[in-house]
Amino acid sequence: MKQQQGLSLIELMVAIVISSLLVLGVTEIFSRTFFADRDNTELTYMQESGRLALEIIGQDARRAGFQGCVASDTVTAFAPDNTTLPRDAVSSTDANSLTFRYATPGSGCGTTALNFEPPITYTNTNGGISRNGDPILDNATLAFNFIPNNDPIAASAIHVQITVTDSRNAGTPLSARTFSATYEMRNRLQ
Repeated sequence: MKQQQGLSLIELMVAIVISSLLVLGVTEIFSRTFFADRDNTELTYMQESGRLALEIIGQDARRAGFQGCVASDTVTAFAPDNTTLPRDAVSSTDANSLTFRYATPGSGCGTTALNFEPPITYTNTNGGISRNGDPILDNATLAFNFIPNNDPIAASAIHVQITVTDSRNAGTPLSARTFSATYEMRNRLQ
C-alpha cells in the first residue's frame, strides 16, 4: 500500500474555505470595533465640549450685573456705551447673540476703583458658538431664554441650551446632544 505524501485537492479546498471564513470573521470583528471606537470617541468629544461650553457661559451668567462691593440694586453707569448695571447686565439683540456685562472681580471694594470688563457676547456663527468673536465650540448652536417672560431687563435667571452635532462629515452621524442649565443672575436680585 502506498502512503500519501501531502494533502489531497479536496482537503486543501476545505482548509482554504475554513481559513477564509475565519479571516472574514476576524476582519468583521475588527471593522465593527474600529467604527464603534470612532463613534465612542466622537460621542465623548461632543459631551465634553458641550459641558465645557455650558460652564464657560455659566461663569459669565453668574457674574452678570456684578458691581464689586456696591449693592445689587444700586444703578452704576459704565462706558463706553452708557449702559447701567444691574439693568443692562444681560441683553440680547436677536436670537443668535447674548451679552453679559459685569465689573472686574475684586474691583470696587475699599479703595480699589470700580472697573468694568468689556461686554462678553456669545453668538451662533459659522456653525458654532463664539465668545467675543473667538470660537469656543464648533458644530453647535446656542439657544437661551430669560426668566421670567423672556424679558432681559426684568430677568432674574437665564436658561441656556447648547446643541452639539457630530463633527464627522462621512458615515452615519451620531444624534445631536443637547445640554442645558438655568443660571440665577444673583447680582440682579432686587
